[in-house]
Amino acid sequence: MVQLLSAKAGRVLPPEAQGRFAICVSEALTNLVLHSKNSNPDAQIQIELCEQDTAVTVEIYDPCGADPFDLREYATDLSKLDVMAESGRGLGLIMACADHVTYDPVGNKHRLKLTINKEERVG
Repeated sequence: MVQLLSAKAGRVLPPEAQGRFAICVSEALTNLVLHSKNSNPDAQIQIELCEQDTAVTVEIYDPCGADPFDLREYATDLSKLDVMAESGRGLGLIMACADHVTYDPVGNKHRLKLTINKEERVG
């Protein structure tokens, strides 16, 4: 799924933004699959990709019945992580790589919305 979404986004994003997009999607989906507390192991994840004039947005909906998890509340600043730690960087990577992150209820699900701007970052 990450490769498919990255290929689609890569048609409009510059190289630097393509990398950030791939990191965000990979980390978000990995965390959802590994850590989502859901009573239905066969629940599906809904994903939508939107291209705007200035950005690409991916919306990842938690499966029905999943406990809400707003990563913005739990992300650790990457500079404060142990460089030798085997895990724990995912949420910080999402926050560092995305230009805009929201998490909100939509119907009976929650949506993580990640926006990557088309304009390359400087510095």
